[in-house]
Amino acid sequence: MRKIILKSIILFLGIVFFYACSPKISQNIADIPNESVEESEFIHFIEIMKFHQKLNMDSLLNSYNKSISISEELIIPLDTVVESDSSRVVVIGKFINEKDVFAFDIYGTWDKQNIDFYKLENGKWNRIISDECDCDVLHFSFENFNDDEDAEVTFLGHPNMNGNRVQTIYKYDSEENKFIKSGSFFCSELNYDNKSSFLFYDLEGSWYTQLERSIFKWSQNKIIPLRKVVKELKKYNYKSQSTWIRYYENPTQDKDTLVLKFKKTYKEKDKKLYDLWDNFFENK
Repeated sequence: MRKIILKSIILFLGIVFFYACSPKISQNIADIPNESVEESEFIHFIEIMKFHQKLNMDSLLNSYNKSISISEELIIPLDTVVESDSSRVVVIGKFINEKDVFAFDIYGTWDKQNIDFYKLENGKWNRIISDECDCDVLHFSFENFNDDEDAEVTFLGHPNMNGNRVQTIYKYDSEENKFIKSGSFFCSELNYDNKSSFLFYDLEGSWYTQLERSIFKWSQNKIIPLRKVVKELKKYNYKSQSTWIRYYENPTQDKDTLVLKFKKTYKEKDKKLYDLWDNFFENK
C-alpha cells in the first residue's frame, strides 16, 4: 500500500508549471487596510477558489506534456503554489498498472472535493471522468483489493473526533476506459484480503453511537455487502446499558440487498451472540 498525505507534499513541478502560467493575487493579506484578519482570510480564500475554477487542467497537462518524464510509477504530486496555498494537487504516473499513464486532479472546498481522472492516450491527455467527493480529501493510496492486474485508488477524508473517516474507492475499467466509484465507506477501519477479494468494514465511536461490522466482496467492479452485524443502545441515556444486536445477510451474493435475519437483546453471556460480534471477521 502506498499512502500519500496531500497537505504535506513537496512542491517541485508545481513551481515550474504554475508560476509560469498562474495569475498572482494582487494583494497580500497583511497589505489590506481597515479589515479584520477574518475578512482578509476570507478574501484570500475567494481569490484562490476563483483561480481553481478558471484553471484549465486539460490544456495545462497537454501544454507541458513533452517536459514530463513518465518513468516512475508515481512521478510527483503538483501543487498550484498560489500564495502558499496547497489545496490543489495533481498526481501523474503509472499507479494503476505498469503500462498505462494516468493522472488525477483534486480540488474544491473542505466539504466537497472535485476529482478529475485523466489518461495519456496517443501522446495526449484526455479527461475520462469527473466525480465529486463529499469530504475534505486528506490522503490517497493505491492498493490492489482484488488480486487482478490493476490497483485501485482510495481517497481518504479527514478523521473525526472518534477516528472515523470517509474512504472512497475507485476502480479502473479497461473495457469502458473509465474509473468507477466502487464504494464509499464511513468507518474506523477498512481492511482487505485480496486473495479472497473480501473487505472488512469496522465502525466504532462513542458509547451512544451505533457500532457496525460488515464483510464485503468485489463483484463486477462494485463492492457488495455479504454480511453485517450491528450493536446499538436501546435507549440513548447514561442509565441504560441494554443493547440490541441485529444481524443481516445478503441472499443474492451479487447485489446490494442485505436482509435482516434477527434482532435480539445482546448479552455477553450468550456465547453465540458474543461470538457473532467478537469473532465476526474470523467467521467468514
